[in-house]
Amino acid sequence: MKKIFLFFTVLAWGAFAGAQEEDPVLMRIDGKDITRSEFEYIYNKNNANSGVDKKSLDEYVGLFVNFKLKVAEAEEAGLDTTMAFRKEFNGYRRQLAQAYLTDASVDEANALSAYNRLKENVEAYHLLIRVQPNASESEIADAYDRAELARQRALAGEDFETLAREVSEDPSVSNNGGYLGYFTAMQMIRPFEDAAYALQPGEVSEPVRTDFGFHVIKVTGRRPDIGRVLAAHIFKRVPQDATPEQEQQAKAKIDSIYNVLKAGGDFAEMAKAESDDKATGLRGGALPWFGVHQTMKEFEDVAFSLGKDEISKPFRTAAGYHIVKVSDRAQLEPFEEKKEEIMRRLTRMGEGNKGVEALVARLKQEYGFRLDTAGMASAKTTLECLGEIAGDSTVSVKPQAVGSLFVLAGKEYPAQGFVDWAENKSGQIDRLLEQYVSNQVLMYEDSRLEKKYPDFGHLMQEYRDGILLFEISNQKVWDKASKDENGLARYYEDNKRDYAWNTPKFKGIVLHCVDSKTLKNVKKALKKQKWPEEEWSGKLRETFNNDSVSVVQASKLRLFVKGDDPYVDKLVFKEGSFEPMEGFPVTGVYGKLLKKGPESYKDVRGPVTADYQNYLEEEWVKTLRSKYKVEIDEEVLKTVNNH
Repeated sequence: MKKIFLFFTVLAWGAFAGAQEEDPVLMRIDGKDITRSEFEYIYNKNNANSGVDKKSLDEYVGLFVNFKLKVAEAEEAGLDTTMAFRKEFNGYRRQLAQAYLTDASVDEANALSAYNRLKENVEAYHLLIRVQPNASESEIADAYDRAELARQRALAGEDFETLAREVSEDPSVSNNGGYLGYFTAMQMIRPFEDAAYALQPGEVSEPVRTDFGFHVIKVTGRRPDIGRVLAAHIFKRVPQDATPEQEQQAKAKIDSIYNVLKAGGDFAEMAKAESDDKATGLRGGALPWFGVHQTMKEFEDVAFSLGKDEISKPFRTAAGYHIVKVSDRAQLEPFEEKKEEIMRRLTRMGEGNKGVEALVARLKQEYGFRLDTAGMASAKTTLECLGEIAGDSTVSVKPQAVGSLFVLAGKEYPAQGFVDWAENKSGQIDRLLEQYVSNQVLMYEDSRLEKKYPDFGHLMQEYRDGILLFEISNQKVWDKASKDENGLARYYEDNKRDYAWNTPKFKGIVLHCVDSKTLKNVKKALKKQKWPEEEWSGKLRETFNNDSVSVVQASKLRLFVKGDDPYVDKLVFKEGSFEPMEGFPVTGVYGKLLKKGPESYKDVRGPVTADYQNYLEEEWVKTLRSKYKVEIDEEVLKTVNNH
């Protein structure tokens, strides 16, 4: 074993001459430097008072040293190299690093912008000129020209619905004439939404590019948001190809249901019995909360026209006939209540990375990002070539990109690295390049977080040490104490006086039986069989009860004091009264009265285990303080929280 010793002294610190003046080394434990800032971080987290009391600081130094000694022991045992440790620590780090790898202010501003749009509904028409994702430049230009021509016709005064039916390539145009009704934020793809919310009623947008093609939008109305509604409905389906007779039958049936409701019929019961929407019918017709543009327009118009607890007349939609009852209305919640939901929705829409984009742009400037056009061209050419020869078994040597793709913080990133990453990914090369660069910038930033943000570094150190402390303490103290039966027994015998009591306790079980004979047989079996005390209850169930008949119920073995249990109070301590358990009219007890203290450590296992753990902890710390060298700079200690 290596020679280890401990001393506390004011040192000349020649060994620490290289320490940074801004953050000097406060102590060294087992050869590992611990800076003042690391100690202050932990100390301040655990001591709310702003002033530094010398006595409390000295006491905390002792606790901190013990903590670090245990961590040193865990490291010597190799606990910091296990797969379980690395998985837990790295998972926690990834989670906390996320906050540093985005610009939270941009994310919040993006969410606030969406929230402000939620306050208003926009009514619009649109027409679409489709563009395929892999369209050529000439195809894109042609689509734009056609969209612009349609826009000019709209500006010249042509009826937009008629125009949409003529030129729009949206499949739904034959049904709706391009009419979208009212909608709100996060219900349309972002470029479309941005354009629509920028228009006033009567205005027509320029061609708007989305993943579907070019849209021309005409806004016809704006209004304050109408909120959300909680409603139930009764539905009678009408087939798309319904005959006049079927239409008439459905109408007659919904009118009949409405007449029953007017006469006082229960809406929920009628929905269960009559609605063709079986899923909601089982719930009395109940629908989830919905807002604008979340259901058929005819249904929405009726539902939002009703007051609370009001029932509509029957009305027709494309699906059939409905009767709606509104049970509640709600307006838009405050931003702080809505923010997390908005952020989640933006993320699902692919719009939740604005903060990341802003951070990457800032980091590029900070780290002197420079794109190498020659390397980029080589990478693109290589990827195009790889696409052409994909699947060709005759090609044995793949082309390689040459040169660097970009420079970040003075380091060149090879073009071939991008090729390797992008080779089996789909999408436009320019977008893949943007994604790759973003990933590399974020990876570099991630690698510097501990140094760039000291509090993050201290938090990671604290968490790392905390995992190791838990594992080594479990091995040396907690788990060891709970399983060391011989050790517990010895400790109890050595400290028996500490567990004596003045008030008698009954050690035993309570027995509930179907008759006196069963109780007699149960006690006889307990006396004869000599079962271990902790197994009494289980053995009695196995012996006397079967699957269909239970003749005895027994409580778990425990220590009872007066007032714990009415059965024990009456039968052992001769006080009070009790009502027999239903179905088990005869009650008895089995055990013994302990007047001065426990029979063995098992009777007070909890307190003995806790005390034994404390004992093991104290002995362990003594060993650690003998084993590892500890050095403390008292002059630096004087500057804690005072520099």
